[in-house]
Amino acid sequence: MKLPHEFYQLPFRFDVGQLTKEIGQFTEADWVTHHEGFQGNSAIPLISVNGEFNNDFKGPMQPTAALAKSPYIKQILASFGEVLSRSRLMRLAPGAQVPLHSDINYHWYKRVRVHIPITTTEQVQFFCHDKQVHMGAGECWIFDSWKLHKVENNSDQYRVHLVVDLAGSSQFWRTVFQHSRSIADDQSTTLNSQFVGFNPSSSTTFITEQFNAPVIMPVAEVEYLTNELLTEVKHNPVNQIAEVNAFSVVIAEFVADWRMLWLQYECTKAGWPHYHALREQTMIKALQCAKSLQLTHSGSAVKAFEQLVIVACMNVELSEQLATRKQAITLPKSSPKSANLASVKSASATSTSTSTSTSIIPKIAAENNTRTIAAPPSRNSPCPCGSGERYKACHGKVS
Repeated sequence: MKLPHEFYQLPFRFDVGQLTKEIGQFTEADWVTHHEGFQGNSAIPLISVNGEFNNDFKGPMQPTAALAKSPYIKQILASFGEVLSRSRLMRLAPGAQVPLHSDINYHWYKRVRVHIPITTTEQVQFFCHDKQVHMGAGECWIFDSWKLHKVENNSDQYRVHLVVDLAGSSQFWRTVFQHSRSIADDQSTTLNSQFVGFNPSSSTTFITEQFNAPVIMPVAEVEYLTNELLTEVKHNPVNQIAEVNAFSVVIAEFVADWRMLWLQYECTKAGWPHYHALREQTMIKALQCAKSLQLTHSGSAVKAFEQLVIVACMNVELSEQLATRKQAITLPKSSPKSANLASVKSASATSTSTSTSTSIIPKIAAENNTRTIAAPPSRNSPCPCGSGERYKACHGKVS
């Protein structure tokens, strides 16, 4: 995810001793080698698609068996109070490194990776663009994964991080930008951090992503993502103007034709062959006219276009399971007008327990136990609170 600065240290600390104890229960056989074969890189999935030991990005995220026997890690995940995506323990062997790369695919474009170091030394350095930091044990960090980054373990010990992917609510980002410390801030000042310890008697509840990839990407999102890419391409002074203009034409034609298909077929199966053909034709054109275009700090523009848009805009393999899961969703039985946001989340979320957990992310205090309802496009539209009444007769009623 793009961030204003390369690194941010969040105002939280965790119990390194308890974390070390929990990762100590795993054997060598539990660690899965990196899916791209990065030497010395291994991981244990904690939240993954269908709760299985995989490296997938698309589908319902569920806790794995490894997380089930890690009570403190579960409490840490629940403490964020966020909708959680892929999460894992990530290990880097002595002398190994995470090679230089950027996370330019659809999953990470609007998701940040929260790093909580468990075992580490000063010889472990994290590089992002032209900055580098050592993330201390028990600390909490995020970084700009859109920029080129790498990790070097120049020690004789394994480095293990708890890594949590999440998109982040408004409260989360308020914490990042108002209460955290960026790499650009004065590092000599003390960060006022909250300690989140282990409570053996506490059970946990957390929410995981259920819908994270479209069968067919709506044209508005296609247009947004391509415009984001084009803006960065146009602002990179090393790119040739003729090539930029040619790529801009390819993008504009792709969006226009995708819109025409969307208006005819939306996500229906009859349109799938047409969407697929358009994707293939567009990639051929992009490779022919824009092969050398570069993003500002993230490598090839065409590769980013492929991973962020072309690959992500069509996921027909999810169509049946998405339809089934959407039908299974039911509204909370409690009165929508009196239910607070936490109760709505609890009723609709996949969780590990029926109890609730206190979030370490500061929440906005509610007045009179009510929640703000965003106005729909029309006052005649159904009220978003779920009451079944029109907005003008419910939360939009003029007194």
